[in-house]
Amino acid sequence: MFKIGILIGDHDDVPPEKLAPGYDFAEIPVSILLTPTQSSSVWQENKARISSWHLPPITTAAYFLEGGRTTPVTGPHVDWEHLEFWTKRAFVRMAELGIKVPGVYGGFFPVPEGFSRAEATDQALRFCSLLADEAKKHGMVVALEPMADPHTLWPRYLDGIAFARELGRPEVKTMADLAYFLKLGQPLEDIAKYPEYCVHCHIAGEGGQPGLGDRVAVHRRLFEILKDIGYEMGVSAASPWVGEFAVESAKTLAYLQNLRADVYRS
Repeated sequence: MFKIGILIGDHDDVPPEKLAPGYDFAEIPVSILLTPTQSSSVWQENKARISSWHLPPITTAAYFLEGGRTTPVTGPHVDWEHLEFWTKRAFVRMAELGIKVPGVYGGFFPVPEGFSRAEATDQALRFCSLLADEAKKHGMVVALEPMADPHTLWPRYLDGIAFARELGRPEVKTMADLAYFLKLGQPLEDIAKYPEYCVHCHIAGEGGQPGLGDRVAVHRRLFEILKDIGYEMGVSAASPWVGEFAVESAKTLAYLQNLRADVYRS
């Protein structure tokens, strides 16, 4: 079976210490909790704080770069010295926590108006080669996250796979985020076209956590496809949360576990 996890530590109103028990894994934000530009002594304090939360195994990471789109890896204002420093230290700190799949958001790969798409692609290939080099050192695989923005290099899931195939590094693959599939009306069946490239998934409800709203049929179809392709990696609840977190994280876990069990029984 694939594993059920949760993205935690990205919002103050979702306190990690109140997470309901039972999730298979946790996913944490690099730019918020690992903060590569902060000193090693600060990192040791942060690491101790993360350990005090008693999370399930932290095997996945998100928000790899800092500052949303203020740290692009494409366009006329790329700071390669900063990106190299950040990337190398981030991978060292992720390895200390046991992270195996860092996710990298598609919003960091814009094609600015008037900027050459070919040049942006070359920049992206250079940066992702750096990611691959560091991932290889630490036994990780990077999940590129297409995020449905037409102003980025790979807005659609299959665009992300095409880019990863062009890069040709086994350490760089893709993430399937349900919200972005729905935003562009992409068929979930696209995941099954290159099953070996899907190494992480994000799932959400309507305006909040999984189980909120009416997405049961969509969630079931996603789980059916993951079952059919033999997917054994993680599916993270990655969303804003509505309601008291301790209670709602337990309800979401039960919802996802029950749906997964039902799909595997069928």
